[in-house]
Amino acid sequence: MTQGLIIHTGNILQLPDLKRKPGHTPADELNDTLKIQLSKTLAEGSHEIFAPSELSSLLNPEERNSQKITVKLFFLSTPQPEYVKTALDAALQELGATYADLFLISWPSGINLKDSETLWNAMENVFDQEKAHSLGVSDVDTQGFVELHNSARIKPEAIQINLESCCVVPPELVTFTRENNIQLLTHNDPQNILPTETLKNILPSLEEVLWTVRYQTLLRCRGIIKNKGYVISTHVD
Repeated sequence: MTQGLIIHTGNILQLPDLKRKPGHTPADELNDTLKIQLSKTLAEGSHEIFAPSELSSLLNPEERNSQKITVKLFFLSTPQPEYVKTALDAALQELGATYADLFLISWPSGINLKDSETLWNAMENVFDQEKAHSLGVSDVDTQGFVELHNSARIKPEAIQINLESCCVVPPELVTFTRENNIQLLTHNDPQNILPTETLKNILPSLEEVLWTVRYQTLLRCRGIIKNKGYVISTHVD
């Protein structure tokens, strides 16, 4: 019988066995992290895998205002709007925080207009609930972003461009973001950051990846990353 399973990596910056390598991509980082964390045997009937407590570095509430929390959601199966809040809540719970300063979503490729509106509405709902103070999208083409921005009730305040697949930022996008006071950011995340095949290679009993969320806290005054980790939703036989 298949059951849902949530995997928490904990703060990967404190993983002693996670080695930095030349050309190490975010997908490589997550793959290596899971190999370390999933080397532990699953307890029978377990619904969640938590990182050992000594590897977790939860946010100190007294330091919340000095840190910026960014959460990014990756959909690796059919996008389900109800997962938006679930994934964000999982990241915030891991940090011990009540809201993210910026909540980004890696935009599903080939999504139609109706599903696009429904998905963004789920993003707007977490904004309304004050779980995110600003919203953003990643890997959406210029026309799609303009249409999303123009139709959205809560406007995206940031867009991420992958410079590995787009060597030059489209001038039209530069103009639009400047005119609308939108952050134009770059990244090197693959859209499919954790393929199901990769997860099954690590632990064959795991099934389809539903979503992956990455959280990161940045010390505002020093520009130093203090916490970084992932939460993954999957199935297990």
